[in-house]
Amino acid sequence: MTPKNTRFAGGSFTPLENTLLAILCSGTDTASSIARSQLTEATWGGYEHDSCDCFLISVTPAANAQGIMHDGGPFSFAEVSNGETTLGLLELWVVNERPHSVNYMPFGDDHVELPSPEDYTITLIENE
Repeated sequence: MTPKNTRFAGGSFTPLENTLLAILCSGTDTASSIARSQLTEATWGGYEHDSCDCFLISVTPAANAQGIMHDGGPFSFAEVSNGETTLGLLELWVVNERPHSVNYMPFGDDHVELPSPEDYTITLIENE
């Protein structure tokens, strides 16, 4: 897990966080395109929970920026697997038409580190 005392809200995302955000916003729909655009103005917002690497996203879009038309809550999902077994889901949450946080929800395992594409297969689950 990333040492929590060395980061401050408003800073840059780590390479892993950037990679996970890119996967979660890689959809071909309009909302994913808007999310990608908003993330160009985003900063790391802190840890969402003290006990895990789930993180908040701080977005201050330009005055004319388009919002993500979503009711709030999970916006996109990516399946995390070891090739044969699904281990959990990554979720990108949207609140007030902006990216809010990234959470990892493991199935039956209590580890709380964000999965890396170097160690796991992470596949976007496309909206239908």
